Amino acid sequence: MNLIKSKQRVVDHGEVFTPVWMVDAMLDLVGGEADRIDSRFLEPACGSGNFLVRVLRRKLAAVEVKFGKSDFERRHYALLGLMCIYGIELLSDNISEARDNLLAIFWKYLSFDPVENVNCQVAR
Repeated sequence: MNLIKSKQRVVDHGEVFTPVWMVDAMLDLVGGEADRIDSRFLEPACGSGNFLVRVLRRKLAAVEVKFGKSDFERRHYALLGLMCIYGIELLSDNISEARDNLLAIFWKYLSFDPVENVNCQVAR
């Protein structure tokens, strides 16, 4: 991933993305809090969702360890983990990208194919 989309966006909005290795290192600093399924996480400048994606992956890993044997509980707690993640972003293209990134991970985890489920639409 590039750390900037364009020089103009850096000038206009101060937009610079955090690399994944740094996101992981920063999340490791808060101990197990980022891994807890029900912990709330707010990213006030989420960009394309680098922090949100890594937190969701950690939460889903915790769901799998604790509730992986029960499909109902697995789905329930995966949704709870997703519902505890919040992001704020100024630029609409970043909002769409962050939302799409999170949903792709969530759908893959639940083995859900949105193309097969045409009646399921995401509110935007």
